[in-house]
Amino acid sequence: MHLEHQSHGFIALGPMHQAFAKLTGLAALAIAMLLGAFAALAFAPFHLSVALLVSFTGLIWMIDGARGHRRWGRAIFARGWAFGFGYFLISMYWTAEPFLVEPEKHLVFIWMPLLLLPGGMALIWGTACAMAGTFWSQSPSRVFVFPVFMTLAELVRGHLFGGFPWNLAGTTWIPGGALSQAASIGGVYWLTLITIFAMGSVAALVDLRDDRSMVNRVLPAALSIVIVSAGWGWGAQRLQTPLELTEQNIVLMDSGVPQAEKWEIGANEIFGQYVELMESVETIEGDLIVWPEAALPVDLLQSPGSTEAVVSLLRDRKLIIGTRRYTTYQYETPTYYNSLTVLDTNSARSTPLAVYDKHRLVPFGELAPVNFIPFGRAISGILPSALQRQITQGFEPGELGPSAVYVDGLPPFVALICYEGLFPAIPRAVDPRAEWMVLISNDAWFGEGLGPDQHAAQNRYRAIESGLPMVRVASRGQSGIVDGLGRLTVQALPIATTREGWEPSLGRGALPASRPPTLFYRYGLLAFWLTALSMLVLAFLNWRR
Repeated sequence: MHLEHQSHGFIALGPMHQAFAKLTGLAALAIAMLLGAFAALAFAPFHLSVALLVSFTGLIWMIDGARGHRRWGRAIFARGWAFGFGYFLISMYWTAEPFLVEPEKHLVFIWMPLLLLPGGMALIWGTACAMAGTFWSQSPSRVFVFPVFMTLAELVRGHLFGGFPWNLAGTTWIPGGALSQAASIGGVYWLTLITIFAMGSVAALVDLRDDRSMVNRVLPAALSIVIVSAGWGWGAQRLQTPLELTEQNIVLMDSGVPQAEKWEIGANEIFGQYVELMESVETIEGDLIVWPEAALPVDLLQSPGSTEAVVSLLRDRKLIIGTRRYTTYQYETPTYYNSLTVLDTNSARSTPLAVYDKHRLVPFGELAPVNFIPFGRAISGILPSALQRQITQGFEPGELGPSAVYVDGLPPFVALICYEGLFPAIPRAVDPRAEWMVLISNDAWFGEGLGPDQHAAQNRYRAIESGLPMVRVASRGQSGIVDGLGRLTVQALPIATTREGWEPSLGRGALPASRPPTLFYRYGLLAFWLTALSMLVLAFLNWRR
């Protein structure tokens, strides 16, 4: 490859290709980082999908230039890493918010979300770009190779150290919209593969080869237009399905208490806000009330007085509520669980109707590092006591794993707590199939930025993938009811309060009926692997060093 050659292809794009391909040194890293940061606009609440087109096209052109370097592997890795760092830093900056809740305790660790998290995940992207560079060609084959390796990297990111599949490219499409319906075919990873290909296909319109034929250059972009158009048409037709509702009514409630003040304010004041919400909505016998994760700052199931106060509000209704709980054996250290429980008026005198313990815990947030870092137990034994506490404290994963919750009078549901709503495999793992999903979350940890909107948008993809409606209640986040197509059928609305800084919300509506199992629910990642293989075959047929 000789970068002094003129770029061939579409005349208007030639100078742009040259500008990206010729970047070297710190300038290349800076531009790659800016491209990654710009891609953050592709996700909620903006959903500016064209940002991915600009960013991925620019990155592919930068790899064109880096592939001509003597140490091309290092050059491509550096560009891919810088792109990923900008992408993860800007789109997930809100991960620093929890460290500001109690700064006297946690501010010293703020380098973790601002440096370790984006830098670590960017290593995966840098490696993927370098591996793609091994099969790089100045022919259009590169726009087939690139999405395959990038989506494989996303699969790794979604599973490594417990996984953090946040802001996959496939979630750029508005959930419940026409293009989002493709997730029902092959899941969000398949949609991510298709999306990266479609957004990067423009890069093939121009390259450095002196090739008179324009057909091969135009083919990937033309194929992308056909795929996106067909996907939109099919999705729009799918959305013509009329909404079917069940007779089960759901009441959504959130006190809206600021996270930084939650434990200082205490359970009584927060409970008072829920009392006001209960009094402001008209409910009937058989209604199901849902409160968010960690709704009250108290270990509810170990506090009989608190349990009695909560269930006294229910009368002939049931309540789903998120709470921390613990178990102890004689004088051993308590084992804590992040749990969802179902209560009725008898639960103060007997056991809860059901309890689900969260099994996919947030690395470094809920899951103690000792449980997932290599040789964690051995390392903790040689550390000072203060550091031992830092890497051994956390919640215990639930033993049952993905499971349906069965309660008399309610259709069986898949329980999801916060982070678990990111994983497409969880609803599929429940056998026999449930009829709906309940997701409770504490989005107050995410602050006032992009986090709550991004989280809600990604959760709605679980409904599209499975065909199951979802009831979502999130503290200081988006609470609502979503049907099996990802459409928002009920949204909790803000309620006026005299408590300064609080943002209570309330909603009530019928639960949608579940849809038949989707192709993704039946066959999982089959469509992803078949499509990835097809792309590699097309890349081989077009490959030219």
